[in-house]
Amino acid sequence: MITKIKNIFAACLVCLGISAALTACSNDDITGSIDVSGECLVQEFVLNGQYTATINTEKRLIKVKVPVDFTAKDNMEITSLSISSGATSNFKVGDHINFDGDRTLHVANGDLVMDYQVSVRNDEALMSLFILEGVKGAINQQDKTITVSVMANSGIDLSNATFEVECSEDATCSPASGTKGNFTEPFQITLNDNTATTIYTVYVTLIEAPVALFVGEAENIELLNDEEKAAAKWLTGNIASAAYASWSDVASGNISLEKCQLVFFHRHCSSYGNYNGFAEAESGAMTALPKMKELWQRGVGFVLGRSAVNYAIALGAMPEDAYPNNVWGGGGGEGSDLMGDDPWHFYAYDITHPLWKNLKTYPGAADNAVYTLDKDYTICNTTSQYGFWDTYGGGKDAMEAKTGARALGGDNSVSSWELKGANGEFGKGGIICLGSGLFDWNSPTPYVSNYHDNMGTILLNAFDYLTK
Repeated sequence: MITKIKNIFAACLVCLGISAALTACSNDDITGSIDVSGECLVQEFVLNGQYTATINTEKRLIKVKVPVDFTAKDNMEITSLSISSGATSNFKVGDHINFDGDRTLHVANGDLVMDYQVSVRNDEALMSLFILEGVKGAINQQDKTITVSVMANSGIDLSNATFEVECSEDATCSPASGTKGNFTEPFQITLNDNTATTIYTVYVTLIEAPVALFVGEAENIELLNDEEKAAAKWLTGNIASAAYASWSDVASGNISLEKCQLVFFHRHCSSYGNYNGFAEAESGAMTALPKMKELWQRGVGFVLGRSAVNYAIALGAMPEDAYPNNVWGGGGGEGSDLMGDDPWHFYAYDITHPLWKNLKTYPGAADNAVYTLDKDYTICNTTSQYGFWDTYGGGKDAMEAKTGARALGGDNSVSSWELKGANGEFGKGGIICLGSGLFDWNSPTPYVSNYHDNMGTILLNAFDYLTK
């Protein structure tokens, strides 16, 4: 205690000494003071004598738009540059600069410094997303067409249906996104950005009998939780003649299943620690089970995601006591884990399996590493997989012996696997189970999509593998 008091007393003396020293100094005695009296504003920026920039001082962005067919961004002349009085910059009038990529304009005034990002962008009028009453359309950029597959019994009034569009940053949409249109005939949407004009034609196809089906509890796609909605919209927008149906639609026979080749059931919810918990909670899926069993018996393939992997037991493809033993997660899909520079990944047990074809790989990663997420992607991380303990203490081999499955991937676990079809063979008519939280479809935070594109590739691979 005495030592602590001495230390406190010494610290007080030091503080008093510093305070006295500062008091003894006048402003005239201080040398090397910081000069921030000026400004570092960019008031005008013009290239090639005709392309005037839009300047966002708050975000420190300088954007120059050039015609859609302009190809000489690699050698552009600064013909006008106006900055704050007394300021200097690393660019000057007369400089020829390569603007194929963004450049930094460095402005200094005394000790005040501001950096601006200078971007030269061609006029662009391209559509990146089209949704008709909750149904995502497939965009063909080559012939500028959009195909939307709508269930014949969807209840959508195509003569007065609401559509939504996402397009190039500066483009305008006519008719405006969020308005209604008559889609009983080809419907044209015009995007315009200065010299760039693109006309898209929307064609609606009524589906009497879908080839691929996403099933869920909700009456329609828009009423699903965000995670399931994103998965459903991917399927309906990327596989021709794919549709959404509720379990009640299936059970009641309101939808024709005669042409169905694939069923996708992705369930994001509180995890189930055993099969009975799943069967009791998923009443809709169990009500439609007779119809689903008929499909599986006739050779229809299934992709089951997260908690839905338990549906393989209901179909009869896996023993009832072989449910996943390593489960966690739940919630409304708000996200719980933020990816870093090296996003989470797992390892394929056999990277040559058709499910893992044509995937993007992370630089320097192991040959069998599978990435499905990106930097800044946030996942909800609900998981239903097999951990190597208890019954599965023998690892992958024990899991396969118990379940009759073929392990496809994991990380000291089995988080993805396949089961045989009703014909007793892997492949066509079989079941792919994706139990890991890494098989995620919706991020509540913004990110740049790269490895997440692998999700779509895996689903297309699964469609081919299970149906051909």
